Amino acid sequence: MNLFAYGTLMWPEVLQSVAGRRLEGTPAILEGYQRLRVVDQHYPVVVPSSGDAVEGMLYLNLTEREFRFLDAFEGEEYDRIEVGIGCETAFVYVLAEAWRHIAADVPWSPDQLTAEHLSAFCSEYKGWAEMRSRE
Repeated sequence: MNLFAYGTLMWPEVLQSVAGRRLEGTPAILEGYQRLRVVDQHYPVVVPSSGDAVEGMLYLNLTEREFRFLDAFEGEEYDRIEVGIGCETAFVYVLAEAWRHIAADVPWSPDQLTAEHLSAFCSEYKGWAEMRSRE
């Protein structure tokens, strides 16, 4: 099972903390989606948007157990769906329609996540506790 990461999971240390092992990714593009900032947060979501594309990382061969950790980390705000990424298929976490109100109409790019923001995210994100409670 493959993962397309477009936000904090693009950072190897974040993905390793969630998955439990170091994964090597390759740059990839998700067509038909837009990456937006979450209101009052430093991380993004993706939503369907024809004509748009999102740059991210493609990670191959994750296990079901690793996806259970990822599901807990991402939480109820996201739907995990399968998409085509080039010649591969991968899962991506898309903002669930019921949570659309948390997305600002402001694009997000990885260079907006400074080392300080990443540190704050890692110390404050509620998904860590939810993931750890399911281990």
